[in-house]
Amino acid sequence: MLERINLVPQLPLDERIRKTTLPVVGILLALVILFLAASDRILKSRISTLSQEIAVAQQRAGEITATQAKIVLLTNNIKQQKDEKERLNGQATKLTTIQERKKYFSRMLAAISTTMPSSVRCEKIIFQKDSGQIFGTAVQYRELPAFVKALGNTPLFSNVMLRDLDRSSDAKKTDFTFTIAFQLKREPDPS
Repeated sequence: MLERINLVPQLPLDERIRKTTLPVVGILLALVILFLAASDRILKSRISTLSQEIAVAQQRAGEITATQAKIVLLTNNIKQQKDEKERLNGQATKLTTIQERKKYFSRMLAAISTTMPSSVRCEKIIFQKDSGQIFGTAVQYRELPAFVKALGNTPLFSNVMLRDLDRSSDAKKTDFTFTIAFQLKREPDPS
């Protein structure tokens, strides 16, 4: 049989493997270094992106906290304004009833002035919810019981009584200081 002989000189296999191994290892090492560098760059960009997102989230958290504080302040302000509105509504209601109360107490004062004798002088008249008192002075004692009786006969007053009577301690004055207490009947105080 015929055998072919190659006349082109070639390196032996182990020599060829040795020559090709070094560049292949270099190329593989370069690829690994490139991969690690690319991976490092990707990780750094992700870390910087996450850091920016964290900073934005912290800023938003600060804004949310500030907004919550504003909401609490506004809620307190609204509550205070509601309380103030209720208070002012109460005052407005009281002020609207002044005219009714004026008519009511004007009738009481008119009844007192029509029954009061000319020698009696009122110094103070106090009305409470369903009672009152008259403080004053009288020149003659005998007109005080008549005044008390006349007040008791009016339809607006009941339980009229001469509570205190005191003669002036000054020798020159002969006035009597008195206090008349009474109850109001039929119509209660509109306040």
